[in-house]
Amino acid sequence: MAHIERFDTHERRPLSDTTRALLCDFAAGDVTRPLSRLDANWEDVLQHVCSNGLLGLTHYYLAYQECQDYPPPAFRQWIQQAYTTNTTRMLLVYRNVVKVLAQLAKSAIDCMVVKGPALAYTVYPDPASRSFNDLDLIVRERDWAIVHQLMLDIGFRPEIDLPEPPPKLVPEAVAYESRYWHQETSFLVEVHYDDILNAGLAARDAEGFWERAVLISVEGMPVKTLSLEDRLIHLCAHAHYHGYTRLNGFSDIAFIVRDHAAQLNWEQLVKVVRIEEAQVAVYYTLYFLDRLFSIPVPADVLRRLRPDPFRRWWHERYMPQREALSLQPMWRPDFSFYFLPLFKRLLPDLLVMGRRREKLHYLLRLLLPPPAWLRYYYRLNDAEGVALHYLLHPLKLIYHYLAEVATPANWVHKT
Repeated sequence: MAHIERFDTHERRPLSDTTRALLCDFAAGDVTRPLSRLDANWEDVLQHVCSNGLLGLTHYYLAYQECQDYPPPAFRQWIQQAYTTNTTRMLLVYRNVVKVLAQLAKSAIDCMVVKGPALAYTVYPDPASRSFNDLDLIVRERDWAIVHQLMLDIGFRPEIDLPEPPPKLVPEAVAYESRYWHQETSFLVEVHYDDILNAGLAARDAEGFWERAVLISVEGMPVKTLSLEDRLIHLCAHAHYHGYTRLNGFSDIAFIVRDHAAQLNWEQLVKVVRIEEAQVAVYYTLYFLDRLFSIPVPADVLRRLRPDPFRRWWHERYMPQREALSLQPMWRPDFSFYFLPLFKRLLPDLLVMGRRREKLHYLLRLLLPPPAWLRYYYRLNDAEGVALHYLLHPLKLIYHYLAEVATPANWVHKT
């Protein structure tokens, strides 16, 4: 079998137009879609299938193809062997998933399972065709301390030991996630809080997401997940934030838009997007979905989601459509709000994404932060005074911003 370099990476690798076309055929998840007949480097196709998280879907697609001479038998054999190996890995992953979910159920903690297992058991035709590496949970920030202790009790250790939420600059500020690794199995659980759409701020209608949540079954266990409309918004936001680095993100969305269209309440989706000002991420993800897989959403929906010309102009500047759709390696900003770094995160987010007023309020508060925030940010103990830091903190921020401006490398990707 050909050696597989990487599985499910969050970075793009150079690829040919031929490989790109075949990846789109597999990633669309439509067994009735004809496979492009191309003179491909099939070992290269295999590498990209694996790095894009498409192994299960490719195996699923090939199992329904009648023509056995194309793709070549060697490629089919590689996929089968890799799929068999991955199936064994997924058995261990699901064993860990069930253990964590069982402990959460015993503690009566309200949580939602998102992405991997939730999608595998709801929108995919076969759960085995959607692989994943970790468990993503959404909990309310108010349950942070309880969940943190529970994770410690069942053998997980946090990347950053925060037994309770850090101090806030403004009420809307919330950490996006805490990451916990199991000490024996190295299994990762990512616990997300009220920043459901990775916006850098708590969702405006966080409780609305909980009220609309639905019950599903994962490995026979009843768990909550986002409603179908909220799931689609969440997936669009996640794919956009990661710069569309893996095609399986589009696959997740394709199954919802194409195969579950009759269940989608587009009016509800548009309403939530407007409340959260998530038009940029949702619009571009759905627009790119059509360009890649020819899976459209209703034209009126896309029109109502379309951002204003100012945001579209800046989005094209930071994430050019041609580069995004090429699937080739590309520089990308971090479209998620935080005050550092200036060029890769703060400016792109302010210029392109929504909720500017709340973000500007955050930045103003940053100039005169609460004492608890200063102590946390500068790791001061209770005996150390903060008066000097009130003087130095704005100067330090200005220094960091000027240092970025003075570094020529930071300007390369701005034009």
